[in-house]
Amino acid sequence: MPPTPTMDDLRTVAHDDVLAEAEKRIGQVLDRDHAHYSRFNGTAGFPTAAGTWVRLAWCRPEQLSSAAWTGIEASVAIKGVPRPRWYAGSQWHDAERGVVWRVDEMSRASTSAVSATGSVDQEPDLPARWWVELRHALAGLAGHTTERVCLRQEHLTARVREVFGDELDTTVTDWACSHGDLGWANVTAPELILLDWESWGAAPVGYDAACLWSASLAVPALAERVLTEFADVLETRSGRLSRLMLCANIERAQRRSGRLTPLTTQAQTAAKELLRTLA
Repeated sequence: MPPTPTMDDLRTVAHDDVLAEAEKRIGQVLDRDHAHYSRFNGTAGFPTAAGTWVRLAWCRPEQLSSAAWTGIEASVAIKGVPRPRWYAGSQWHDAERGVVWRVDEMSRASTSAVSATGSVDQEPDLPARWWVELRHALAGLAGHTTERVCLRQEHLTARVREVFGDELDTTVTDWACSHGDLGWANVTAPELILLDWESWGAAPVGYDAACLWSASLAVPALAERVLTEFADVLETRSGRLSRLMLCANIERAQRRSGRLTPLTTQAQTAAKELLRTLA
């Protein structure tokens, strides 16, 4: 059966007029034959004839978050972290579809994401220097000062309490600038570049490493490697709380859908240990 048409997966709906408008605004020709579409968040990416990369996204006006909507352009303030260079952006209101579109042109990563989908079923072959570079990148990012916020205390507390009850003190005392969406689809190899800077801002210390750990749970050896590489932040109270919230997210999704995922069992086991150490 063909997929149900939805704006969350732009492949399923007509949008040639949007691509034409994006080309006009950016001044580049999109390589539509090599487009990358998300199935979940309504975004799409295109290489261009100029060797750059163009990202297309939409949002309902009533749901527009100024922080997330300007994350890519705001990331130009970050120094010393390998990321795409942002060149230009444009946005416009689409009254017929009831959305606001945003298009951004940036430099194209010279190497591919570790996982195009974000999921992994085996340990990727990453050289030791890659892990060193990632540690340096996240440490450098953590030292950046920003008023942006990517994870609020209220959100972490609500998610943990929804799944694990309200007996645990979830107060985070250590915060740092974070990427906010660090998964295997947002890191490239063998050359390290951190992609997708929409959500960056302050988060609990260790949150980025916790996100990578959570994305690795289907491959226990990989999850353990992340724990080892980032033990300095993941074994702190804020790092443990970050991991517990991400376990809560996985459990919450399972309860809502009724379906186990490759992450579920490992997340449940990890949560029990985290609750014990945080008590």
